[in-house]
Amino acid sequence: MADSFNSLPWHDAQLLELTIDRRNPGARDEVRVQVIWPDGGHATLFFRDCYAVTADMNFGINADELILSASLIEDDPGLASIRNKWGPRGVTLEMLRCYRLETSSTASVLRIYAERFEVA
Repeated sequence: MADSFNSLPWHDAQLLELTIDRRNPGARDEVRVQVIWPDGGHATLFFRDCYAVTADMNFGINADELILSASLIEDDPGLASIRNKWGPRGVTLEMLRCYRLETSSTASVLRIYAERFEVA
C-alpha cells in the first residue's frame, strides 16, 4: 500500500480540491482529493474509512497549490493517539495509516488518517 501511494507523481502535482464526505457518518467517512498530475492528467483520490483529518493550510497566496511531497506514514504520532482513543471501544484500527501531503507554494500540510485509499 505504501509503495502504491508513495510512487504516485506527487512532486509538482496541483491540489485542486479537498472534500470531506459526512453524508453517512460512521458508515462512510471519506476524504476526496482532486489533483492534476505534472503530466496534465486529472485524478481523484479517495481516502476511505477515515478517522481524522488535520489541515494546516495557509491561504492568501496567489499561486497554484502545488504538492511538494506526499507519503504514507505508518508511525505518525497521530496514529497512536487515534488508536488509543478507539481501543477502549474495541476498535483496533490495525489498518489505519497517515497519508501526509505537503505543498510547496503555501507550506501547507494535510494529514489524512484512513484505512485505505484508491485512485480514480
